[in-house]
Amino acid sequence: MFRKLFISIFLLLTACSDKQVENLQSAPVPEHKTESQVLLIKGGKIITMDATLPIASAMAIENGLIIAIGNDAELSSTYANAAIIDLQGKTIIPGVIDSHAHVAQLGAEAIKANLVGTVTVEAMVDRLKAFYPNPEPGEWLLAQGWDEGVWASIGNPDRALIDQAFPNNPIKMQALHGFAGFYNGKALEIAGIDANTEDPQVGQILRRENGEPTGVMLTLAQDLVNKHVPPLSVKQIKKIIIAGLKTMSSAGVTSIHEAGMKTKNFTAFKELAAEKALPIRVYGMLDGNNETLMQEMFASGPIIDEDYFFTVRSVKVYYDGSLGSRTALLRDPYSDEPDKANMTERISPERVKSLADLATKNGFQMSVHAIGDEGNDRMLSIYEKALANYPDLDHRWRSEHAQVVLADYFPRAGKLGIISSMQPSHAVGDSKWAEDRLGSRVRNAYAWQKMLKANIPLLMNSDLPGEPWEPMNTLYFAVNRKTLDNFPEGGWYKEEALSVEQALQAMTVTGAYAAFQEDKLGQLSVGYFADFVELDMDPLTIPNVNLKDIQVKATWINGQKIWPEP
Repeated sequence: MFRKLFISIFLLLTACSDKQVENLQSAPVPEHKTESQVLLIKGGKIITMDATLPIASAMAIENGLIIAIGNDAELSSTYANAAIIDLQGKTIIPGVIDSHAHVAQLGAEAIKANLVGTVTVEAMVDRLKAFYPNPEPGEWLLAQGWDEGVWASIGNPDRALIDQAFPNNPIKMQALHGFAGFYNGKALEIAGIDANTEDPQVGQILRRENGEPTGVMLTLAQDLVNKHVPPLSVKQIKKIIIAGLKTMSSAGVTSIHEAGMKTKNFTAFKELAAEKALPIRVYGMLDGNNETLMQEMFASGPIIDEDYFFTVRSVKVYYDGSLGSRTALLRDPYSDEPDKANMTERISPERVKSLADLATKNGFQMSVHAIGDEGNDRMLSIYEKALANYPDLDHRWRSEHAQVVLADYFPRAGKLGIISSMQPSHAVGDSKWAEDRLGSRVRNAYAWQKMLKANIPLLMNSDLPGEPWEPMNTLYFAVNRKTLDNFPEGGWYKEEALSVEQALQAMTVTGAYAAFQEDKLGQLSVGYFADFVELDMDPLTIPNVNLKDIQVKATWINGQKIWPEP
């Protein structure tokens, strides 16, 4: 179904030049209307992502819905008294659906020092001093963003310089992807961690030659310290959620899939929804590793919002670790320094199978974080067993990341209809070291075209707040397979790159499908919510290398401009 739909959209989009826009047959429109509440958008190019009318130049909106779409002349005549927005040549695309995000972490950047891009401890100290020039003694200092994949390659950091700079303040420094934490001596002291502390059952305390902890804790070992950090209140969490959502709206995102809502975050989102304070749409993926939360939600059932502003019907399970930190589950040892690997199974297969069974019975979607090929294989086997008795279930279950897979993943996932939720930024961000970790296995890693050829629904999303997450960067990464600074020049395993049309499909239409919302979101068609983004350039016609330069000029939801704010 997906392959046929994409081919139809691709052929129609590529067949439509700017000169043909005005000559396209418009969609059927209602009888003549003169109501002033109708809003007519015209004077530009509208990429609809609707195979029946891929390009238009005008659309009419009423009560938040698209009521007509076609060409300027016809709609201007039909809606002669409508309020008019003249695009002045700009391009419109459907609102971007970021289908794997951690918006609370993005918003939390306002209260945490930013360590993104640091590759020396001295740089970390400088960032911390700039953010916390005069901290109160005993105050916990928070930071995030050091890249555990990069540091695993160059040698993980040691806390010595941090201890010298901040002897009286405990510090928690979360890694870019969340699979490692870095803590100073004061934080370790509060947690009671020293040379005699044993590693937890899942996770690892990195140590100096004398056995003392360096301050780096891998995967679940972070919990040994994190449980001592004063938790944020629901009120504080609500503030950072709003900050994160507004930041995303400024980049053209109109809907997110929040991956792994913990209990307090879930409560904060639910309260914001009740207050009608959510600036963009939210599809909730609950933290499946939290047994108490899942018992409560399986008992109460999904939250289904007919307006799609707050829907919660997905279970996000954290299964293995990450490739960068060598904690992802691989079938064979890591190709580089296998002795430093700590392949991690964060939850038992039996527990995942139990969650899958409960999900089928209670109307929830399964979404499992699986990075390594063994992790993805085990996940797929669990899915196959859980769904065997439900051959007609419209499950839309997902692999979150599907980063490294075995060769048989493609036919198996394609047959079962498992969605692959993948991140272009991960491919280009990992390109400098991924082949060292994997060797020849890299051929089945970040394999977007192989997914599509196997008829696997493909999502392209950010996993923010990691690497550059803005949608136009995601589009650039997906199409070019290289970093913003042009590495590698010819693109990394370019045969797996997407076309612009494929990437847009994965960022809009398939994102709506993955949330059971394809009837109202993901494309610009009659009867759909008027969620769209104004761009200063046309992604279908500019050179691919310039995709990252596209600027978002306005973001609209329900026919209302939400950014820039009035």
